[in-house]
Amino acid sequence: MSALILVGCGWIALRHAAAARRLGLPLIFASRDPDRARAYGKRFGGIAAYGSYEEALRDPRGRGAVICTPHDRHLPDALLALRCGRHVLVEKPIARTLDEADRMIAAAAEAGRALMVAEQFHFMPAFRRVKALLDAGRLGGLREIHLVARGFHGRHGWRLEAETAGGGALIDGGIHYVHNLRWWGGGVSRVFALRPSQTVLTLRGEDAVSLLAELPDGAVGFLSNSLAAPGLPKFQWTTVTGAQATCFVDNRGRWVAVRGAGGFRLWICRRDTRGYRAMLSAFRDAMDVGKADEMDGAAGRDDLAVVLAAYRSIAERRPIELAC
Repeated sequence: MSALILVGCGWIALRHAAAARRLGLPLIFASRDPDRARAYGKRFGGIAAYGSYEEALRDPRGRGAVICTPHDRHLPDALLALRCGRHVLVEKPIARTLDEADRMIAAAAEAGRALMVAEQFHFMPAFRRVKALLDAGRLGGLREIHLVARGFHGRHGWRLEAETAGGGALIDGGIHYVHNLRWWGGGVSRVFALRPSQTVLTLRGEDAVSLLAELPDGAVGFLSNSLAAPGLPKFQWTTVTGAQATCFVDNRGRWVAVRGAGGFRLWICRRDTRGYRAMLSAFRDAMDVGKADEMDGAAGRDDLAVVLAAYRSIAERRPIELAC
């Protein structure tokens, strides 16, 4: 069986490695720190560990690369993987700019390799249930999506630098909820965003954003994303309101409830609640056929476009139009 090459051994690589091990996928670890790569290899039973990304990507046992490096490294590391003939699963955001995203998408097409974005929210069972309920008309015509992702979370290392990260809270963790807003809502045509005064002064990018979005058919989306809201509980949820019912979903993906004209229904999600195993399974399928059916480069680019439009709205203090 061909191996996955984990490029970068930070904390997010731990989740990918744990999911891959559950799926029985062989792993090759790569870090600029050889001792770190070896430690990850020992912990997860890796078949090889390298102190060089290029050496790992040229290991003939590797088939696909999972890019787990900082945001400013996504483009060069993905391009390197593609030049080495590997399929690519790149952590979100796909890149810091649309130009970087376009270069990555074009390089994957030229290489004939699958490019997929590691947006695990798309594969979480609870969030897929919400999408299925909307598609089935269980809620009636969509009216509102309210996503609240607020708390107090410290940042360190490269995430403190706006140039490296491409921004602050929204492009880093908030892009997950931007994806849900766009995915469930069917696209975003216009955004207006504001940010409060900064609380986390060590963070060069924004520590909070409130975003109002215009969705198709007159529906409205609202996202409140903050790393600087002390005292708020981690237990938070999203509401999706239709003309007939409202769906409540736990932001950590543990349950989904619907209440309205059809009565009350509750679903409890117990397996793969964070979606990593389903996402890696989808990546394995993408490698088999040479393209991703879900969360391809174009989908990651669309998520990034909404984030960047929000940043532009904040800077220019006006609504920004997008193409759905």
